[in-house]
Amino acid sequence: MPSPADAMTSITDAGFEAVRVTVRWSSVEPVRGEFDWERVDATIHAARERGLAVLGVVTWAPSWAVPPDYRATAHPAPSDPAVFAQFASLAAERFRGSVQAWEVWNEPNISAAFGPNVDPEKYCRILTATHDAIERADPDATVVAGGLSPAVDSTSTLAPATFVRALYLCAAGSFDAVAMHPYSTPKLLSDTTASGSAADIAAVRAVMVENGDDDARIWFTEFGAPTAASSPGVSDARQAEIIGDGVAYLRSLDFAGPTFVFDFQDLDSGEANPEYNYGILRSDGDPKPSASLPTR
Repeated sequence: MPSPADAMTSITDAGFEAVRVTVRWSSVEPVRGEFDWERVDATIHAARERGLAVLGVVTWAPSWAVPPDYRATAHPAPSDPAVFAQFASLAAERFRGSVQAWEVWNEPNISAAFGPNVDPEKYCRILTATHDAIERADPDATVVAGGLSPAVDSTSTLAPATFVRALYLCAAGSFDAVAMHPYSTPKLLSDTTASGSAADIAAVRAVMVENGDDDARIWFTEFGAPTAASSPGVSDARQAEIIGDGVAYLRSLDFAGPTFVFDFQDLDSGEANPEYNYGILRSDGDPKPSASLPTR
């Protein structure tokens, strides 16, 4: 993979104006009290040096900060919201003036990303504590509720609107914007008869309006399609069609905040796992057709 400086140069050259940077607590403080900010420092410095706005995502918990029974769980929720918020405060203070907005956790509406079980009230405690901590560390920063995955109500997931409704009940005032990940692949997002994510967006917006939060925006902090042979992978041409259509659709919404394409570069092009193939560039830097789409 390219260095942070090279990656940010490529992102800037492609015409993008902002970048989403994941600040993994599990990587920065794997041992309590021992911090390694080197990679995050380099990434955010490179982004700001090139004039990119930065959305930081503070997420994932080190094993020492989760209940022992859940340490084998993928992405378990932290035991103590205050300790997570303390880390978020350190990050916000460290990058004050360089990170304009902070997203709190990633996809907390699915157990695969907020284990072992989806728990809006637990997330509310994390969001409330983190919002207050970030506000003290950097009063100018925007706090965005964690980007929501496309999902339905089940034993392990909650639909975005269900989750947002819960946020207004237990964390109202603790977020400046809502975030969504409106993946539609292999369908077009604008095809509202086929795209579940288009319906999710409308449902989330209705909840916001019901709660008098008309002025708040929905940030679309991940959107894209993987080029892979296995589902939900699509061809290179279809990826470009999905991204071009989706970004245009999201920009047409009068309540839309920023849209972030996921991802800029494949982790490992050709790997069977679709997660490795979301980039608009291949892992060797070769552009896919989607890299030629307008970014403004």
